[in-house]
Amino acid sequence: MSESESTLSHALMRGMQLLSSLVYLNLLWFLGVVAGGVVLGIGPATLSLCAVLRELIWELIWNQREIAVGPFFLQEYQRLWKESNRFIFLFYGIYLFLWLDFRVIMRFSPSIVPAFVVLAVLVFLVTCYFIVFYQVFDGSLRTKLKNSLLLPWLFPAQSLGILALVGGFLLLIMRFPVVAVLFLMSVPFALFHYMLRKKYWQHFRGKNQ
Repeated sequence: MSESESTLSHALMRGMQLLSSLVYLNLLWFLGVVAGGVVLGIGPATLSLCAVLRELIWELIWNQREIAVGPFFLQEYQRLWKESNRFIFLFYGIYLFLWLDFRVIMRFSPSIVPAFVVLAVLVFLVTCYFIVFYQVFDGSLRTKLKNSLLLPWLFPAQSLGILALVGGFLLLIMRFPVVAVLFLMSVPFALFHYMLRKKYWQHFRGKNQ
């Protein structure tokens, strides 16, 4: 086998390994959500998923470290259970407010729908940054929320990329629903982590060393 064929074979093996890890991680996320009765499971399951992805993508690229996905996810899920459920209801309240607000706007004032869409997109981006960088930010919950409010403006290209990825992924799910079963949370957040990896090392990594 030539050197180029060996390199290609290695790359394919690594790609399949990563793909299988994403399927496995998505399954763990579903199980984590169900184990917490959905309402209490979404927070720790999502933060645990991001913790695993941070190790798989950020640490693997620079430090070449391998992790055991299942045990690491379970360890983070148990560690983050109480912590995540202290703030998850804040996000439930925000999104419930947005949903009720949308119903009222559509009924009584459809003309301000564009402004509402801008607000909803901003809330979504802040949520994504908060989840991705939650365990990277220092300080209190208030400080982490404040930092998350700034990041969509500090990283505009990445913010547009997140929106484009989510839109494309939703279209893919509509066309192939099985994608949701296999990759609903793991692929979008894996792509977010990959997009933000340089920003992480430039803006946060040095502060935590």
